[in-house]
Amino acid sequence: MTRLNWLATGAGIIMGLIFMAAGLGKLLNPMESSIIFVFPEFLPTALDEFIFHWLPYLEIIIGVLLITGIAARLVASLALALTVSMIANNSILLVQGLGDKPCGCFGEAERLAQLSLSVTGALYIDVVMLILGFMVLFFYQGRFFNISPWFLRRG
Repeated sequence: MTRLNWLATGAGIIMGLIFMAAGLGKLLNPMESSIIFVFPEFLPTALDEFIFHWLPYLEIIIGVLLITGIAARLVASLALALTVSMIANNSILLVQGLGDKPCGCFGEAERLAQLSLSVTGALYIDVVMLILGFMVLFFYQGRFFNISPWFLRRG
């Protein structure tokens, strides 16, 4: 593996850890996770409930797959789509003057770490995740649908 491949693998692991922390934090105490969504009035109630209940599981699955490198490019593209939606949501909240409000992005993990992440702070993390996702998407070793983990590959 070249240096660029190792950087992309590291970017996938870091991005996966962020997704794992967010998903596990929301699962530890789902009612305390005060996720702020911008467009709840446009979403049907069933879709809103689906997002609220399944987002932590989706984040954990994305995190595990990115950490292990299973279908890393495919998973990174899905993670990028989710990250772009988070950036759009946080940007709209920032424009509305809610940048100092807590986002609840990491749920119970924020309380355990004794942190309070604001919408602005979450936006910074989202931009870093965007960069990491593009690194995985463009520089990861192997094909787009390669399902073998990075630690089992040769060369």
